[in-house]
Amino acid sequence: MHRLFLLTTTFSCVLGAPVAANEPINVGGRKQLFIDERFIDSSHRIELRTNPAQKLGRIRDPDGKLIPMSHIGRVIDVDGKVRIYIGADRGMGVLESEDGLQFTNTGRGIATKGFLPTVFFDPHDPDPKRRYKVFSTFIQGPFNREQHGIYAAYSADGFEFTEAGRVLPFFIDNPAVAHWDKRIGKYVIFTRAFSYVSDNQRRVARLETDDLLKPWPFTATPQDRERLGVNNADVVLQADKDDYFPSDIYYNSSSIYTGAEDVYLMFTAQFRHFHPNTQPFVPRKAPGQWEDFGLLEIQLAVSRDGVHWHRPSREPYFPIGLPDEWDRWYAVMGPGIVRRGNYLYQYYCSSGMTHDTNIVREEYRDSAKELGGIGVVRQRLDGFVSADADYKGGWLETPVIQFEGNRLRLNINTGSMGTTFVEIRDPEGKPIPGFTLEECEEIGGNFIDQRVYFKGNPDVSALAGKPVKLYFKLTRSKLFAFQFTTSE
Repeated sequence: MHRLFLLTTTFSCVLGAPVAANEPINVGGRKQLFIDERFIDSSHRIELRTNPAQKLGRIRDPDGKLIPMSHIGRVIDVDGKVRIYIGADRGMGVLESEDGLQFTNTGRGIATKGFLPTVFFDPHDPDPKRRYKVFSTFIQGPFNREQHGIYAAYSADGFEFTEAGRVLPFFIDNPAVAHWDKRIGKYVIFTRAFSYVSDNQRRVARLETDDLLKPWPFTATPQDRERLGVNNADVVLQADKDDYFPSDIYYNSSSIYTGAEDVYLMFTAQFRHFHPNTQPFVPRKAPGQWEDFGLLEIQLAVSRDGVHWHRPSREPYFPIGLPDEWDRWYAVMGPGIVRRGNYLYQYYCSSGMTHDTNIVREEYRDSAKELGGIGVVRQRLDGFVSADADYKGGWLETPVIQFEGNRLRLNINTGSMGTTFVEIRDPEGKPIPGFTLEECEEIGGNFIDQRVYFKGNPDVSALAGKPVKLYFKLTRSKLFAFQFTTSE
């Protein structure tokens, strides 16, 4: 568990979305996650913590053979199967799985115009022939502004694609990760913006468009060069003063989380650059030769609108491997999250080497028996960040909210020794009779979807549509999410 900060005060705004002090937040019947302070108006002894994913090892085929390392072009759920598009150089293969651990190669090869192809499954497009889209970088020889850049193609089934033409006249050696953002009614693309004047070269840019198959809007400048630059698009996330210098963001692996309202996630590949002066022990591939060596790890960034981002912790989302393990020194998350039961699965690739294929020290050259592959990690449903109290206890009170439904449900983990109680209050913070702490039945255990009971009754419909606050009294508890539903 990774600590974000101790919350002991009252908040007056929400990250990326200021809210009037007395205006209720309309949560309706939508799930709400504690990824930031949006639902913490005041608190005592509460910490927001990022929760690391659990490494489950490398994925394999039905015969137990390991799937080799490859660029992951997207992970999607298709008709109950996990589908992974893999391949970096003008083509993709397709793997499918029932359980998310054992994969079958479909044998379907997909040719693409360029390299680093990245797929998008688009349920919003009304034309079923355009249900799948793929974007890749095309360049041959010296960069040609009239011919090279990002090209798009579309497909009805995710296997047979038709070229749609060029959508961006820049060279980007980075995936273009597209999403439909229903909050703004537009498509958004997260990709790399390059700085030519800083050691913090690689940054995350955001583009908006109404049609992914037509040219994407960008800002043209007289200084434009072959790469999409920081002046051509809005940079929404970059390494900062709290990061190691020099370092930057290699991949973004962005996601608009469909399981809750206003939850945008990035699983950034943070790239710490080596230098011959500070890491002279790194072996040269040839005498006097130095390349862009360094280590990569995955971190979590969160947002409420896809524009304003922050990283709750600078800890890794999961640890890179030890020197004798396959995923040492390098990890890049593939875009896409799939659900299996109460868990979310994500997939990452690792070469087991540094960037530009090197080792950290000569003594580790032969320490790993196997290098590289595609790994899978597992996260609890909604479990990216939680509002935590330790064994001494704490409390939090939400801003004024307004809900629909007749049940209050929690995603919460108290373990065996912790407890949580809930109180529903009026806008002035006074307990509402029938919904007080004394009337709330103890919540103790590990639950994805636990109803809150008041003297044996879970019905909260009498308060639906009215402005209220939720008050949580937690002891050794992790609170991930709350939701009002209409159900028994």
